[in-house]
Amino acid sequence: MSGIGRPSRVPGPDSGQSLVEFTLMLPLFLFMVFAIVDGGRMVYANAALSQAAREGARVAAAEAGWVGVPGTGCVTEAASIGEANRGAHVCPADVAALATHVADAANGMVVAVGPLRDVYLSCNADDAHDPVPSGDWTSVSGGNGCSDGSGAAVSSAGDVISVRVLYEFAPTTPILSNVFGRIELSAAASMVIH
Repeated sequence: MSGIGRPSRVPGPDSGQSLVEFTLMLPLFLFMVFAIVDGGRMVYANAALSQAAREGARVAAAEAGWVGVPGTGCVTEAASIGEANRGAHVCPADVAALATHVADAANGMVVAVGPLRDVYLSCNADDAHDPVPSGDWTSVSGGNGCSDGSGAAVSSAGDVISVRVLYEFAPTTPILSNVFGRIELSAAASMVIH
């Protein structure tokens, strides 16, 4: 009795076609996957920047009215507030200390994406003579850095303090990083000084 079996399949001319198609499409597919991942990273970084600007503005609004104020109800760092001095305020020694506190608070919100490139401050009365800055402002172009140029604070209760943060996003996809390079992202927030 001879073995009855299936006839063996002989490879034909189209057997390599799917391999060639796969080889041609794989780079495009991988590029699209990594571009989507980079897009997601950029959206996340932008959301983190918005939170960083809000946190910086919150700290700035709480501390700006207390710049240079001496007294027993003041501490120099928020970590110094404890059981013995529950009602204490953080009173930065000068505008530079306020800017450092704001930058530290803002950078604390972007730990997952990396450090901020710049943090800018501006204190304004928010009226026709002293409007809140808008657009791509810095502490010297459009903003005032919350000082009068000689280093004296220009902030007071009821004024508006604005914080603008900058971050450089670097795509990980090689083609995107070569085409776009580093992409500057920014966010800003304003709050009333209390």
